[in-house]
Amino acid sequence: MANQSDYAAALQKAGVNVYGLQVSGAQVSGTVGSGEDRLKAVSAIQSVQMDAQVNIQVNEGFADKGSGNATAGRTYTVKAGDTLSKIAKEVYGDAGSWKKIHEANRAAIPNPDLIHPGQELQLP
Repeated sequence: MANQSDYAAALQKAGVNVYGLQVSGAQVSGTVGSGEDRLKAVSAIQSVQMDAQVNIQVNEGFADKGSGNATAGRTYTVKAGDTLSKIAKEVYGDAGSWKKIHEANRAAIPNPDLIHPGQELQLP
């Protein structure tokens, strides 16, 4: 069974900060600053132990304040099963914000219903 240092190493490699990381058996919990960081954290944790029970909360108060906007200049790589609404819900906490993502990527995705795994989307 994995321990806290195993998870911490995987999270560091993924480039995500999880505040208050706690590991108890197969249960892993903590807080990140954005939905995108949550996705990265869950993926990193599951790379260590696929059946881990992951409880990662999003608190934008923990987001990097350096840019003034935690997602400015960031990208998201589309995965199988993603939709703009699903991405917006994870990144911004609001599925209705898909329009922001579409507008910022209009040249790459003229039809918001047609996105493909592997596409790199700019997060406004």
